[in-house]
Amino acid sequence: MREEEPKERELTRIRVAGVPEHFNLPWHLGLERRAFVRANIDVKWRTVPEGTGAMCKLLREGEVDVAMLVTEGAVRDILNGNPCRIISPYVDSPLTWGVHVGADSGVNGAEQLKGVPYAISRPNSGSHLAAITYARSKGRVVGEEDLEVVNDLKGALARLAQPGPIAFLWEKYTTKPHVDAGTLRRVDEYRSTWPSFMLVATEAILEAHPKEIDRLLKVIRDQASGLMLKKTAPEMVAHRYGMSLQDAQEWFAGVRWNTGAKAEASMLEEVVGTLAAAGFPTTSATAEELASKLIWQPGAR
Repeated sequence: MREEEPKERELTRIRVAGVPEHFNLPWHLGLERRAFVRANIDVKWRTVPEGTGAMCKLLREGEVDVAMLVTEGAVRDILNGNPCRIISPYVDSPLTWGVHVGADSGVNGAEQLKGVPYAISRPNSGSHLAAITYARSKGRVVGEEDLEVVNDLKGALARLAQPGPIAFLWEKYTTKPHVDAGTLRRVDEYRSTWPSFMLVATEAILEAHPKEIDRLLKVIRDQASGLMLKKTAPEMVAHRYGMSLQDAQEWFAGVRWNTGAKAEASMLEEVVGTLAAAGFPTTSATAEELASKLIWQPGAR
């Protein structure tokens, strides 16, 4: 009698979303190396060019289980009722935003941005929150009437090519090829003081598969740790993301992925304070209360 073929291991499917940028290289390496499969996890990756605002919507609607969100967008959306939790910081180094205008706009410096509207990918996106907080840092008030939704980087490039000045904030090195090509002009930079990205998961996936989420975190931290030690990593980044080697080396020297440290309550308090000062409704919760609301506590009920 013929023996039955051994059954394949049943993998837990986890739907993960991220932007098509160099920060998410550890995920793609983990997928290519089948590192998640070896951890009994079937990661279904979804690229979301529209950014944090779009991914918050996908999380709310149950279309994805985990996403890499700009920190301030993650904090604001969870406080606004998104049934998710921060499961870990993802990129510990702060994000450097380039402040851009169209090359033919006539705007040649940050001092000329007074009264200029801002293009954003969508509400609650990083480009939205950064535009408001950047303007405030320059002593200006930007209201909702001063914002124009352009969906993604492609939409921003099309809008900034049109007549009439408009500003756009996006990660510096993602847009640098367009600056080098003369399509955009970078007139300023804006750097947050907190970690760039958070890993956020829905309460549903955390309740259903807490052990698998722990394994997912271990895999992505191992991939990130290995990448940071890889001497040829800048060459890999340059090749995969259309960057010059010099730009890739400069970016890579300044980026630090998280390899295990937890999100700090004091950091969350600083983010909420900055959002509140920029006019976004937030909360008067203490740092400890914020951590309880925002951060996943395995085993807590």
